[in-house]
Amino acid sequence: MSLPKAFPIRCHGGKTVEMPSIGYGTWASGDTSWAKDATVTALKEGYRHLDCAWFYGVDQAIGEAIKESGVPREQIFVTSKFWPNFGHPENVELCLDKILKGMGLDYLDQYLAHWPCVMQPVSREALEKAFTSEDASPEQRGILLDKAGKPVIDWKASTNNLAKQKGTEGSFVPTWKAMQELVRKGKARTIGVSNFSVSELRELLPHEADVPISCNQIEVHPWLPNNELLDLHKKHGILTTCYSPFAGQKADGATLLKDAKVNDLAKKNNMDVGQMLQSWAVQRGTVPLGKSATPSRIKSNLEIRKLSDEDIKVLDGMGLPGDEGRTVNNGPEWDVPFFKN
Repeated sequence: MSLPKAFPIRCHGGKTVEMPSIGYGTWASGDTSWAKDATVTALKEGYRHLDCAWFYGVDQAIGEAIKESGVPREQIFVTSKFWPNFGHPENVELCLDKILKGMGLDYLDQYLAHWPCVMQPVSREALEKAFTSEDASPEQRGILLDKAGKPVIDWKASTNNLAKQKGTEGSFVPTWKAMQELVRKGKARTIGVSNFSVSELRELLPHEADVPISCNQIEVHPWLPNNELLDLHKKHGILTTCYSPFAGQKADGATLLKDAKVNDLAKKNNMDVGQMLQSWAVQRGTVPLGKSATPSRIKSNLEIRKLSDEDIKVLDGMGLPGDEGRTVNNGPEWDVPFFKN
């Protein structure tokens, strides 16, 4: 029995659309010159799901890659996200318009809130002029900084879960309602969130109305299986998309890709490690967003296949206690208490 090629996600008016079960991640720290050629390769190899974000600074490259690939636009599921400095209700459409212009597209298949906090922008004018690249400063991105050089967070516009931890009250609901309007306008087919905790999703669930939460994009891999969130997602029809499905590097230098147990399992199955980890993710009913600039790995990461129950059990049992398995967290840098319920 083969693994699914796509999963249904909820969209406007009780309908569903299909999201391909393997996404191609387009984020990389530093130089972004790889993005166009690698994305062309991915599309020609058969990827039909691109995961992007305004902050990645690759919109133009992705748009050019789509045109150069020869794959019709309607066959590609394109996701992007707004950075927290565009998080006030009046600014979410501005970021979407910037993304669409940069990519040369008329609509997104999915538009996500990148983080559950909202940053104060320098000004509306600064956001209109804002750009992002590997060497763009926070000011050039339109982000207001405090005297310590950290982004100024508008706690009242952030999720109540975050605001309470800072001794005040907040609500992301107005931003969510502004996102819903973008679906009604036809600029995005679906909307969702990223890096939201259980309690933060529960804040939004009563406000789905005719435009539901289609997905929550979170870090998921065997070190961080995120079972509690996945259970909530399944209960409410929210699809899980998984960034960093191969995990990043831990503080002690360890990586999942070099883990002996993972490598032994991959050899047993005659698979690359990335290929096996993507297979595990899809077999759990989630969508991995693996990224590689190497043509051979781009190809193999797409070639998923069913793992035995025994092997799934081994990978399922690799979760680390608490947050020890998490390799992506902007919270300390921004002084924001993410991932706490």
